[in-house]
Amino acid sequence: MNWIDLLEAVVIMIVVYLPLLIGKSKRSEESIFWASMVSVFLALVATFVVGSGNLVAINSFSYLVILIALVAGFISYGLYGLNFKIAYAKFSPITWLVFFPIADNLTFRHIGLFYTSELIYKIQIFAWYVTVNVFLLAIIAALVYFFIYIRNGVKIGIIEAVMAFVIGMIAGYIYFNYGIFMAIIAEMLFNFWRVLFGFTRKAVK
Repeated sequence: MNWIDLLEAVVIMIVVYLPLLIGKSKRSEESIFWASMVSVFLALVATFVVGSGNLVAINSFSYLVILIALVAGFISYGLYGLNFKIAYAKFSPITWLVFFPIADNLTFRHIGLFYTSELIYKIQIFAWYVTVNVFLLAIIAALVYFFIYIRNGVKIGIIEAVMAFVIGMIAGYIYFNYGIFMAIIAEMLFNFWRVLFGFTRKAVK
């Protein structure tokens, strides 16, 4: 593999998520909204500049993909909500249902998988076969989210990293098989439970 390409991809990811890395406030979930807006803009610009093209031409719709994303999100954020308080602000729905899915999939999937397209051989994880670059990009996404949320404590940072890894694996697989549109939808559905659990817990209080 051309490691210069991977380095370029990592640099792009750092630039895109730099607003989130420096803008995440420990006390306010709302600060993520403004930072994520900038990250989405940078991701769109990076996609245009890089000219990554259509790495995946398949753009089909699958109800199974929706079901998998919904179930995975419910289990993940259900466990999260039982053990930690889910931060919530008035802009949280827009952040988690729109900005993060778009920025993540443009950066980690569309650009990242384009740069690491040489690593397309498959490895088996449990009973699931996934390409090496999907696994690699999910790890990088986990590291990025860890450093974004570490200000809230190491435990929260680790949990957010795990969440990013899980949806990175799911969305990466979906991206290759169904296209970027379905990958974005899958992440939106996964994050839907974060918004719902955060809203209901706030409403109860």
